[in-house]
Amino acid sequence: MKTINTLVNDVYNMMHTQEYEGDLQKIADTVGKEVSESIVTALTPREKQTGLRMSGIGRCERAQWYQYKGYEGEEIEGRVYLTFLTGHVMESVVLGLAELAGHKVTNKQEKHTIEEINGSQDCCIDGELVDVKTASKYSFETKFKDEGIKDDMFGYIKQLSAYGKSNNKETGYFLALNKNNSELKLCKQELEKDIDTYIIDLKKKMESDTPPMRVANAYTKSGALKMQCAFCGYKDVCYDNSLRKVVSSNGFTNYYYDVDKGNF
Repeated sequence: MKTINTLVNDVYNMMHTQEYEGDLQKIADTVGKEVSESIVTALTPREKQTGLRMSGIGRCERAQWYQYKGYEGEEIEGRVYLTFLTGHVMESVVLGLAELAGHKVTNKQEKHTIEEINGSQDCCIDGELVDVKTASKYSFETKFKDEGIKDDMFGYIKQLSAYGKSNNKETGYFLALNKNNSELKLCKQELEKDIDTYIIDLKKKMESDTPPMRVANAYTKSGALKMQCAFCGYKDVCYDNSLRKVVSSNGFTNYYYDVDKGNF
């Protein structure tokens, strides 16, 4: 019997045997329509986002405060937008394959609202809440574990927990795709039961005239910012424009902060 726990192997077996269930052309056309919509959205003029959304509630609260207050963040590079688009495209493909492999995919992009914060879930598979993620080889191996996400610097768990709260679910799943070799992994995630209380507290912090504290242990002893802060679009204003940018010989950029100024 096929269940969500057999999903990954079922997709692999289908790709190997070419034996599928359902209307192949209809499902392929649906995937194509979703890919088309993703491309149009990616190339449609973007509106500046200042309000809270479920997709961001788990990120650094200080970064959310700067966005909420209308601070200008760093301009996002084109390759980053391409990464976002690739993620949306692969989500559509993976869910189409899941359906062809005999699994029930429902509630795609279902809307949710908790404490006036809005968001859209990816889907449900076989009745279980699922969020599809594309990941680098390193992230796939270190972040996505069978028992859930480790080192959740981008707040995926809180986002999924918000959808789960609206769905009255205590667990959900991350379906991760390794961008390097197309390996799939299903990670069962225990959801945070008090996410509604967290959202209420977060909204109060956004209304404050003082930004929340920086994340703990944001930089190394040498002053190099750790990944969460290095990738943040508000790092310069957060650190009072006192960061030093160093580009290594291989093109990787490090950001350094004067550690004597302390962490506030």
